[in-house]
Amino acid sequence: MFKKLIITISLLFIIFISLPFITVFLNVDYKLLYEIFKTVEFLNAVKTTFLAAFVSTLIAIIFGIPFAYAVTRYKFPFKSLFEAIVDIPQTIPHTAAGIALLMTLGRSSLIGKGASLLNISFVQTFWGVVAAMGFLSFSIFVNAVKEGVRKVDIRYEKVARSLGATPFKAFFFVTLPMIKHDIITGALLMWARGISEFGAVAILAYYPMTLSVLTYDKFQGYGLKQALAITALIFIMSMIIFVIIRIIQNIWKYTESR
Repeated sequence: MFKKLIITISLLFIIFISLPFITVFLNVDYKLLYEIFKTVEFLNAVKTTFLAAFVSTLIAIIFGIPFAYAVTRYKFPFKSLFEAIVDIPQTIPHTAAGIALLMTLGRSSLIGKGASLLNISFVQTFWGVVAAMGFLSFSIFVNAVKEGVRKVDIRYEKVARSLGATPFKAFFFVTLPMIKHDIITGALLMWARGISEFGAVAILAYYPMTLSVLTYDKFQGYGLKQALAITALIFIMSMIIFVIIRIIQNIWKYTESR
C-alpha cells in the first residue's frame, strides 16, 4: 500500500511538471520553429547565452572553490554572515537583483567609472550579462563544492601534511581530486541556471539579447506565436543539457560503486 501511494504521488508530480512542456509542443508551429532556429538573431542569442553562462561559471570556479573550502574547513568571525550573503541572491526577486546590479555596476557608479578606464562597461554589454548570471547563480556552485568538501575526511589532509606536504599541496593534490565530481556538477548546474536568467539580465543588459530576453522581446513585439516557437527551442536545449548532466552523474556513481 505504501509503495503504491508513493508511486502514485510521484506520477502525479511528474504529470504536473510535464504539462507545460506538453502544452508547448502541442501548440507550437514547427515550421516557424525551424525558421527561427536558422535566424542570425536566434543563433546570436544562443551564443551570447551559452558563452556568458560559461564565463560566469569560470569566474565562480576561480573564486568559489577557495571560499567554499574556507567556510567548510576554518572557523573565523562572521562566517555564517558570509555564507548568508552568498545565498541571498537566491531569495530575492531577480528584478530587484538587476536594479541592485545596475546601481553597483552602472556608468555613474564607482565600479562602473573604474571599469570604464579599462574600456569595460556592464550596461547593455556582454559583461553585464555575465555579471547578472554570475550574481544570481554563484551560490549554486558554492553550495555544491561545500557539500563535496564536507564529505572529504580532514584526516586525509592531515596525513598529507604529516608526510611533508604544504597546505597548498594538500589542497591541490588531495582535496581537489576527491571533490572533482562535486566541482563539475556544481559548475554544470550553475551554467544551466545562468542560461535561464532573465530579470536581472533584462535590467542590466537587455542587449546583447540572451535567449530569455529574446523570448520576452518576441512576445512583446510579435505575440505568442513567435515566443512559443523560441520557448519550444529553449525547452529542447534544456532537456538535452539536463539529460547529459544526469547521464554524467550516473556514470560517476556507477564507476565509483565498482
